[in-house]
Amino acid sequence: MKVVLISAPYFDVYGALNVGRNHTLSLGLGYIASVLRKEANYEVYWYDPEPLGATENDIKDYLKEKSPDLVAISSATPNFKGAVKMGRLAKEVTSALVVIGGVHASAVPELTLKENPHAFDIVVIGEGELTMLELCEAIEKGRELDNVAGLLFRKNHSLHRTTKRDLITDLDSIPFPARDLVDLNLYRPQVHLYRGRKSATMITSRGCPARCTYCATQVTMGNKFRVHSAEYVVKEIEHLVKNYGIEDVIIVDDTFTINKKRVIDICNLLIEKNIKIGWFCFVRVNDASYELFELMKKAGCFSMFFGVESGDEQVLKNIKKGTTIAQARNALKISNKLGFKTMAGFMFGNPGDNKETIEKTIKLALELNPIIGSFNIMTPFPGTEEYDRYTKSHPCQIMNWDIFVPKGVTPVIELVDLTKKDLQKCIYKAYLRFYLRPLQIFRIIRNMSSFAEFRVYLRGAFGLFRRMFEWRRAGK
Repeated sequence: MKVVLISAPYFDVYGALNVGRNHTLSLGLGYIASVLRKEANYEVYWYDPEPLGATENDIKDYLKEKSPDLVAISSATPNFKGAVKMGRLAKEVTSALVVIGGVHASAVPELTLKENPHAFDIVVIGEGELTMLELCEAIEKGRELDNVAGLLFRKNHSLHRTTKRDLITDLDSIPFPARDLVDLNLYRPQVHLYRGRKSATMITSRGCPARCTYCATQVTMGNKFRVHSAEYVVKEIEHLVKNYGIEDVIIVDDTFTINKKRVIDICNLLIEKNIKIGWFCFVRVNDASYELFELMKKAGCFSMFFGVESGDEQVLKNIKKGTTIAQARNALKISNKLGFKTMAGFMFGNPGDNKETIEKTIKLALELNPIIGSFNIMTPFPGTEEYDRYTKSHPCQIMNWDIFVPKGVTPVIELVDLTKKDLQKCIYKAYLRFYLRPLQIFRIIRNMSSFAEFRVYLRGAFGLFRRMFEWRRAGK
C-alpha cells in the first residue's frame, strides 16, 4: 500500500513576518510514517511543499508520480487553507482517499468534512499513529471503517463518527520520527531560536494538565501528561547528533518541566554521556527553581520560553492560567541571572482585558525584561473555551480561518472595552516600547553567538517592524 503524507503549507499566512527559511518539521507526520513502516512495511512518502518551494504543478506531478492509495494531510488552524488546497489537488490527480488530521480537524471534524467535500474523505481525530495504522489496514483488506476508533467519515450520504480512541500510554513504544524521509537541511527554527547551527525539533512528552482557556492541545494530546523516558529522549538526541549532525534541539513539548525528576534524569544523562548539544524548551513559571535551571544550563539548555500572558491577576484567573505574577517574576529573575536567552509571551484581548490591564501587561514585560518578548492577540482557536465563547456570540458566522493567526494583522475577537482597532494599537505600542530601548537592543546583540545569527535577527527585525506598521495603519 502506498501512502503519501503531506504537511499543509501556510501560503504566506504570516505575511511581513516571513523573513526566510523558518520551516518547522511536522513531527506528527514523522511519527505516523515511522509506525506505518515499522508495523506494516507500507510504502510511505512524506512531502512538505513549502520548504521545497513547490508550485501547484510540482505538487500535482509528485502525486501523479507516486500514485498513492491514501493521502494524509496534517494542519493546524492557520494553515488549514493550505490543507484544503492539498486535498483538492490530490482529488484532481489521484484516486486516493484523502485524510485530514491535526488539531484543527480534530477540534471541528464535522465542520471540516461538511465544508470541504471536494478536499477530504476522512478525518483522523486525536493522536494519529494507531488510527492511521488501523485505517490503512482496513482499506488494504477491504474492511468497513466502523471498527477503526478515532475517525469521522461519510457513509450513506451522512457523517459517521466511530468511537473515541484511547491515548497512547507507552510513548517509548513509538519509533523515532522518520526524519530520513525528508531533507532536514530544508528546516530551520524561528528567528529567535536560530544560532547559525544545524537544528532539529523534538517532542518528549504529550498532554498538558493545565486548563488554559486559549489552548487547544488537549484536542489531540489530552490533558494527561505522558512522557518518553529519559533514556528514550537522550537516545533520540544521540541519534540526531550521530546521524544528522544536529547541534541544537528545539524541544516543542507544551511544558517540558512538569515532571522535574525526569528533567533531572535527562540532564544528568546528557552530562554523563558528554553529549554536546544545545537545546530550548517551554517552561511554566510555577516550575522555576534555581537548582533545576542551573542543571539544565549545565546540560546544554541555552534558552527557555515562559508563557506569562498577562500582568493582571484577575485576567490570569479568567484564562485559567494557574500561575501568578509573583511566580513570573521569580522565574525570569532566576533564568536571567543564570544567563539563559530568556523569552516570554504576553497576550492581549483575554476575557477581562481592557486598556488598563494591557498597560499593566506591557509594564510587567518591561519589568521582567526577557531578551525576547512576544506579544500576541488572543485567537479563539477551535477546541478551546475561547472558541466556544466566540461561537456563542457569533453563531451564524462563516469562519475565515485565514485570520486565525495570533500575530495576524486583523484580530478575530474584540471585547466590550477593546475594539479590534484598539488591539491593533496596543500590540504596536507594546513592541515599540519593548524593543526600542537601547539597553534591550544591546542585550539582544550581546546574546548572539555568530554572524549568521546576527543576519537572521536583522531580517527578523525588518519583518517585525513591517508587521508593526501594518498594525499601526490598521489601528488608525
